[in-house]
Amino acid sequence: MIYFMNLSLIIVPFTDCILPPFTSKVTKTLFYHLFDGKSVFDRRMFSFSPLYRNGRPLYKVLKSRKDFKNISIKVSRNERLSAKISLIIKDKILLPKPEVEFKFNEYKFYAHIVNIEVDDISSISIDLPDIFRINFITPTLIPVPGRGKFLQKLGIKRRYRLFPDLSLILMLLTYDLQLQKISLTNISPVKIFKWAYKAIAELDYNIRPETILYTVKDNKPSVERGFTGYTVYQILDKKYLEEVKKLLGYGLKMGIGKSRTIGFGQITIKKEKINHLNTTNHKS
Repeated sequence: MIYFMNLSLIIVPFTDCILPPFTSKVTKTLFYHLFDGKSVFDRRMFSFSPLYRNGRPLYKVLKSRKDFKNISIKVSRNERLSAKISLIIKDKILLPKPEVEFKFNEYKFYAHIVNIEVDDISSISIDLPDIFRINFITPTLIPVPGRGKFLQKLGIKRRYRLFPDLSLILMLLTYDLQLQKISLTNISPVKIFKWAYKAIAELDYNIRPETILYTVKDNKPSVERGFTGYTVYQILDKKYLEEVKKLLGYGLKMGIGKSRTIGFGQITIKKEKINHLNTTNHKS
């Protein structure tokens, strides 16, 4: 049996803190304390969100790749922060501690679980209306298969899509499930891509490219370029709609795109009102 476990957490620092520029590192540290330091999960089998303050994710956006002033994030003593951890569990369910105290760097925190959900993989499918909106809450990094050889020739490390191509997203989610040997759908990555490219239309969008500082090590910054915002889609053909419902249900729980395990690519999905779609957000 394969299960999904979702943990919603409240995290409170005992003192004023200076945190790294992408705060999912704190969530990842907390994870190992909740499970007694047991490293029993494959690296693709979990997703750690950044810390959230008042519903907004805490991470550092740079004005440019050379903008490294004030890169740390400050939080206050007794400030209530939140986070989410999602896990794929095969065979045996391991339950976390309900509350822990833990240290991140020199700072001490208290954390407790406010909600825990465990669902069989068969229940992952979501309700999806014909017109729906995907909100990209944290920076989303969509790799393009086959692009690497061209980047290598130019001496460029990576370049991600800066617009949410849903056909590509569905293809990558299908491929990710295949790597984990999870039989969620019976469709191939290429087949879902070709169908979705024609059958799912973009109706509206508000997308912001962002340069994100993940960490600085030995005075060398690790920077990623992704996007946040939203896109509204319409299903034009329902031939593979059930597969889309399952794949987006998986993306809701585990994130989408590159580095989803460390908090990139966190999304929400909701129904969109048709009367909102009179104009398209673009500048002439």
